Amino acid sequence: MNLLEVFFIISWLIIFFLALDVAKKQKFNALHFVVFIWVWSGLLVFTFSPTVLNLIWRIFWMQRWADVLVYWSIVFLVYFVLLLLKKVEANKEDITKLVREVSILEGKLKDNENKKK
Repeated sequence: MNLLEVFFIISWLIIFFLALDVAKKQKFNALHFVVFIWVWSGLLVFTFSPTVLNLIWRIFWMQRWADVLVYWSIVFLVYFVLLLLKKVEANKEDITKLVREVSILEGKLKDNENKKK
């Protein structure tokens, strides 16, 4: 077993435990779960059967199978960055709504206090 296979096995274990943890908290949607399982299974297959990478290499007409992995990794990274940006924007909107509601309530409380005086 070479160092790359050890790295894949460790990565596979980390992804597996992260997927279990997130699934327990029920914070997965179906697409994320499928992507995690797909990546998890891919790491497992590529670790114990590297000849599968040669088949993928031929499908995409690449000179090296590592190129395919790099391109796929870039696509997944862009996808996850877009998901994170979507969550950040949703959080900003929620914070804005919350600040508005608190401001309105504080304004109403101050108006009531002024009317009582």
